[in-house]
Amino acid sequence: MKEQKRTPPEYIETEYGLIQIEETTSRGEPVRLYRHDGAFSSGTFLREKKKYDIVFDYPKKYEEAFRFLDIRSALMIGGAAYQYPKYYISHHEGSMDVVEIDPMAEKIAREWFFLDDLFREYGDERLKCITADAREYLAGTDKKYDVIFNDAFSGKTPVKKLATLEAVRAYRDHLNEGGIYMANVIGRVFGEGSEFVKSAVATVSRVFRYVHVLYTNPFEKDGMNRDNYMIMATDREILPNDRMHYHISRFDRVLTDEGV
Repeated sequence: MKEQKRTPPEYIETEYGLIQIEETTSRGEPVRLYRHDGAFSSGTFLREKKKYDIVFDYPKKYEEAFRFLDIRSALMIGGAAYQYPKYYISHHEGSMDVVEIDPMAEKIAREWFFLDDLFREYGDERLKCITADAREYLAGTDKKYDVIFNDAFSGKTPVKKLATLEAVRAYRDHLNEGGIYMANVIGRVFGEGSEFVKSAVATVSRVFRYVHVLYTNPFEKDGMNRDNYMIMATDREILPNDRMHYHISRFDRVLTDEGV
């Protein structure tokens, strides 16, 4: 079994925070993990035949979109170590644009997370790495996508300007008819500490007709614990798997540019 033998640096300081690269095991498999300001945000298996597979559970939920769409074009907001983009390109036929604000992320992913291997094996026509602020990128392009994935975090904190009403409207404007928007959110769905998730759902619901909250951890189905959850939104009726019984309240705060 071929493994990547070079040892990566433990710390890389960038303009946007501290990146830590850690090697450990997951489910008995050697993995390399990418931390941003102390929070795990991406990773890769080190075995050659698994280097494009998904390490964490929550990005697997992005695959739910393929149940409802023949996806040919996707936008990923937040690249980090390019965990899901590598899977998408190696398992599907569509193209993907990845917008990542930190220019070091792509460099780190190329050198230590097999992104260069992906380009060598699949070419550079289907995956485009864009270094930009996502809001600025969308404001400057007319391109539309079948699906938009939002996985932008700064450490353990969501980038709130990418979750506001104005931002979600921009996502909707850049989707093809019947397209799907999916956003990874971290927090609690119910109870104390659920304010951000509730606000994020309420905000998306102002823009899209159908909004679902999906659990990504099969052991955390009640929404009472802090975890990754997935918002899935579209303007056509769908019934995704692993959706929670969630009722949007008119009292939940809507996020706006002015308010954040």
